[in-house]
Amino acid sequence: MSLIQFLRILAARRGILLAALLSCFIVALIMTQILPKRYEATARVMLDTNTPDPVTGIAIGGGYRAFVKTQTELIEDEQTAGRVVDKLGWVDNPDMIKAYARKTNGQSPGPEMRRWLAQLIVDVTKAQVVEPSNIIEIKYSSITPDSAKQIATLIREVYIDTTIEMRRSTAGRNASWYTEQAEKAKQVLAVAEDERANFAKANNLALQGGGVLDVESAKLATLTSQSASASTALQTSQAEAVAPPGGATSQLASLNQQIAQAGQQLGPNHPSYQILLRQKTLLEAEVTKEKKAIDAYNKRPSTSAAVAQIDAAYDAQKARVISQSDTLAKVEQLNREILVKRDLYLGATQNAAKFKLEASTSETTITPLGEATVPDAPSSPKVPLIIFGSIGFGLALGIGLALLVELFGRRVRSDEDLEYAAKAPVFAVIGQPDNYDSWYRRLARNIRERLAERRQKKMAEAMA
Repeated sequence: MSLIQFLRILAARRGILLAALLSCFIVALIMTQILPKRYEATARVMLDTNTPDPVTGIAIGGGYRAFVKTQTELIEDEQTAGRVVDKLGWVDNPDMIKAYARKTNGQSPGPEMRRWLAQLIVDVTKAQVVEPSNIIEIKYSSITPDSAKQIATLIREVYIDTTIEMRRSTAGRNASWYTEQAEKAKQVLAVAEDERANFAKANNLALQGGGVLDVESAKLATLTSQSASASTALQTSQAEAVAPPGGATSQLASLNQQIAQAGQQLGPNHPSYQILLRQKTLLEAEVTKEKKAIDAYNKRPSTSAAVAQIDAAYDAQKARVISQSDTLAKVEQLNREILVKRDLYLGATQNAAKFKLEASTSETTITPLGEATVPDAPSSPKVPLIIFGSIGFGLALGIGLALLVELFGRRVRSDEDLEYAAKAPVFAVIGQPDNYDSWYRRLARNIRERLAERRQKKMAEAMA
């Protein structure tokens, strides 16, 4: 079918086309008057995803998309809507009870009625993020602006309260679990400490500061230090020949000679002679001290014997420490097990305290922004969309009906139709009226001429 044939069919069946168009247009006008007007209220909240939590110290960070998706789903969840129903008192509202009875063919109110009412709210509630911000818009539509604003505000309040309660509930369960684990860890730690204490008591080991006081190892360390010092002293005494003291005696002999000469030359009353006598008294005291030192020096014990004695004590103490190595290794193993169990106990206690604090907090990362707003104009029905949609649908329906009627009642309206029907060329048209060259024929002829000119131009360009 060519374009000219299609236009002839529409011109011939224009009554069907106009009837379909007017019918759809009239129905659309009636629907705009029948459909109830609905007003959409908007309430906003802001999500703080950058500031760390004051209790846990955790920020949302990379999990922003999943977090926001969870929040929008929570707003549109039946649980949130059910709490809104409870706040509105719809379960006890006579009008709602009658509506539910009509819906369920007289079924009595119960838990199913609450779920049905919650689903009514969910069906007209929408939560979406205002890109690229952290703001979520909560939209609710109702037949009156006041009810839309009231319920949108309630949805936001219930959503924030539900978020806090869910956080508290989760933290409370975690706190209980960690408290239970801490008690178990405490009991296990007490058993391990008793086992270590009994083992130390059975092996005559002293416990000090949570560990074992190893007296024998301490003695071995002391003997090791003494042996090193004695060896150093022996090497020093062998390297240096130390002479016993005796310098004051030789000085006293020299001073006696000077006194004898002074007595002969100066006389006993001379001041110099008296000074020499006083020096002699002092040197005699020094000589007495030197004699005592020489006696002590001659009576001192042998350095080699002291070193040998210390080495013997060291070897004996070393053998005693080695014999206790297995016992000390067992104690060290018990100490390591106690440290691990103590860390488990402390970790469970800290987590329990953290979750208990979180369970008692009322902080949230959600901040309400202003009051719910309702535009003056209703959000539905959208009159321009309905009107233009009905016009487009009417045109499509009219064209479809016209083509369908033409299909079942095909007619020959021009030489093109005759050529298409007979599958043979038309040589002449007899009795063609003067105004046969109608507007759609002229339109088709102009289109064919333009297409022919375009083909000739492309062929000329190709040959050039």
